[in-house]
Amino acid sequence: MSVRAEAGNGSAGAQDHSRRYIESGLAILGLRAGRDEIAVIQAADAVYGAALEALMAEELDGIAHEPGADMANPPRTDSER
Repeated sequence: MSVRAEAGNGSAGAQDHSRRYIESGLAILGLRAGRDEIAVIQAADAVYGAALEALMAEELDGIAHEPGADMANPPRTDSER
């Protein structure tokens, strides 16, 4: 989401745009959300959205995965494999 509108703050137009954006994204998945749920989504976007967009902009898709990765443990160095 690129709309940085916090729940309860910002212009009415930005809030309406953000709400419609969220509702349309959820509709694609066949989901519906009430006013309170949308406010939580907007608040989470206000807190984490900019950092997530910066991380996605780094285009980390080309980095090779760790062979034999175990998500329950930290990454291993080559000598530890």
